[in-house]
Amino acid sequence: MDALRRMQAYQAIISGQTTLQSGRVQVTEVPLEISVMEAKAELNKPEDEKPVLLDVREQDEFEFCRIPGAIHIPLSEMKLRQDEVPKDKPVLVYCHHGARSMQVVRYLRTRGWRQVTNVEGGIEAWSVEIDPSVPRY
Repeated sequence: MDALRRMQAYQAIISGQTTLQSGRVQVTEVPLEISVMEAKAELNKPEDEKPVLLDVREQDEFEFCRIPGAIHIPLSEMKLRQDEVPKDKPVLVYCHHGARSMQVVRYLRTRGWRQVTNVEGGIEAWSVEIDPSVPRY
């Protein structure tokens, strides 16, 4: 069984699919992770095509700095508030560096959300590569 799982995972990787932490292969055209440059391009789309931007940092981090237009659901509250995340629109998830947001992406994908993507590097990368006016911490 392990050999079959490894073969499925390999086929998924080479075909652009993603492997979730649970080991199940998730067939989706939505990437697991994108760069901040790609996120910026997505957020520049027309309003009806624009993804939802989800900040999963804690309240004090959100108050210190944020990407304009982001909705805020801290990782610590995600299980209680997951229904606030739309299933019918693309969702870009970010945190400080990208680790917590990846946890959220994997959590949501294993529960039926098919259009959630992590923003690699989080708000730190956003500040460095996109908008230096966003404070770094």
